[in-house]
Order: sequence, then structure tokens, then C-alpha cells
Amino acid sequence: MAKLTMGSKENELPVADEHDTYVQAATADNTRRAYRAGIKHFMEQGNELPATPDMVVNYLKALATSHNPRTLEQRMVHVRQWHRLSGHPDPTQDPVVKKTMRGIARLHGQAKHQALALRLDVLDQLMQYLKEQDSLLAIRNRALILVGFFGALRRSELVSLHWEQVEFVKEGMIITLQRSKTDQVGEGAPCVIPFGNDLRCPVRALLAWQKASRVWEGPMFRQLSKTGTVRKPAISAQHVSRILKQVIHDAGIPNGEGYSAHSLRRGFATESSRLGAPLAAIKKHGRWKSTKMVIEYIEAGRQFEDSAVNVLFDFSG
Repeated sequence: MAKLTMGSKENELPVADEHDTYVQAATADNTRRAYRAGIKHFMEQGNELPATPDMVVNYLKALATSHNPRTLEQRMVHVRQWHRLSGHPDPTQDPVVKKTMRGIARLHGQAKHQALALRLDVLDQLMQYLKEQDSLLAIRNRALILVGFFGALRRSELVSLHWEQVEFVKEGMIITLQRSKTDQVGEGAPCVIPFGNDLRCPVRALLAWQKASRVWEGPMFRQLSKTGTVRKPAISAQHVSRILKQVIHDAGIPNGEGYSAHSLRRGFATESSRLGAPLAAIKKHGRWKSTKMVIEYIEAGRQFEDSAVNVLFDFSG
């Protein structure tokens, strides 16, 4: 097989077996896009495919001070995947490549950034602010944030929702998630959300958005034009973080840049645990496969309450 370079026509589809229907179906769209971007970046640095261990080492060294080690590790996954699917020896498993990656991580490792969990007091401030705004945008954003929070939805799940997926019942609503990060085969998972109090009720907020938008089918959270017209396309996954940051800023809440779309899902785990929900129930509702991840969110939310320092403040001797 000829080597692939940035100038070759073959490189238009750098991921092996791109045209294979079953290979495509086995991999999420977002993952495929990430693979393509990673391979493209590798080749833009003057490398070829299949690659040699020396190419990979030089690639890592060239980017060691400008890229987060976790980003480089992900790029190694992309290179590894291409070689394995193409039937070529995997250069990322070379001992020198592995040692170089460990050295970069040790010298240039950075603290992992975690989005702030959206706490209930902040959520209430946001909802109060949005209720005071007399606009279609505020009605949509209120429903978006509340459904994302109480549904513990990933941003990809949130923006892909269609009205056909929700069933309103006397107790609240049931949203059938047809495909998600943990359900790639599309078996579907019910997300049950009961009615809440007036300020933070996701069911009433969603009904209000449906009535205001006058849309009963197709994408649920749609784009709005500058004149306030509801457009057909749904908002993108990137929009969710921008919307949340903007609402937080407009509501006058500090540290707005520390929040992202993941703050909704993380906030649900943190706050439901703080108020007594059992771990199993939190994990089930949020469709988490990893108990470790849920516990990480819960512990982060209780770091002050559980601090060993507290006993020293209570000590009177």
C-alpha cells in the first residue's frame, strides 16, 4: 500500500474503512470526526501514513510544550486506530514512543479542568432571571436548562431531542432517549421527570416552550433568528455551553466562564446526592455506566462538608 501524504487524493478519507457501512455504524459520529481531525493534524505536521515510531516521537516532541499531554494521548489513540484498522504495525506501541509520552506527561502535565457543577441556588437565580424576561429566547433557554439539568442529559442528547420523544403524563413527562453515548445500538432509555415547583419545573417550562414556539414535531430546541422567529434546525451541541454562559452572565452570577453544558449533568449528580438521593438512583437516572464517575461528582460537591478540617473547628479542648 502506498504511503498517504497530505497531497495525496487518498487522504481525503484518512480513516481506514471509512466506506464500510458496518464499521461506520460501530463508531459514533463524534468519534469518527475526532479520528479524522486527529489524523489530519498528524499529517499536517509533515508525517505520512503508515507512520514509523520515529515520526511519532518527533511529532510528540514538536508539540510537547504547546499541547496538553491529554490531547497528545488522544492523538495517539487516533494514530493507533488508523494503523490497526489498516492492518499496519502500530507505531504508538513502540517502547520509545511510550517513554516519550510518559516524559511529556511528567514534565508538562496540567491539572484536569472540570466544569463547575450548577448548584440549585444558582439554578433558581437563572430561572428567576429568565422568568422576568418577556421573550421567546428566554422561554426556550429556560426549558433547555431545566430539561438538561433534571434529565441529567449530555449536550448531544439535549440538542438531538425531538418532540416525538416526549410523552406528557399526569405525573410529569417521559423522554425516550433513542441513542446516546452509552446506548450506541439505539435500544432507547426512558428519562422520567416529574413535575416540580413552579420556579424550577422542567415539565411546565417545556410545555411553555412548546406553546410559545408553536412547534409540536421535529427538533425540540431550535435555533431562533435575530428577529425572534423559530427556525427549523436544532441548536448545536456547542450552543448549549454558550447559552448557559450567556444566561449566567446576564443574570449577574460570577465565575460564568467556569460553567459549561456539562455543568447541568454534573450539577444534577452533585445536588441530588447532597439532598439524599441514593447512589444507585442517581446512576440509573443519569444513565452512567461508571460508578466511579458518579462518585467523583458527588465527592466534589461534598468536599467542604466532608473535610477533616471541620472536626478541628468543633474541638473545644
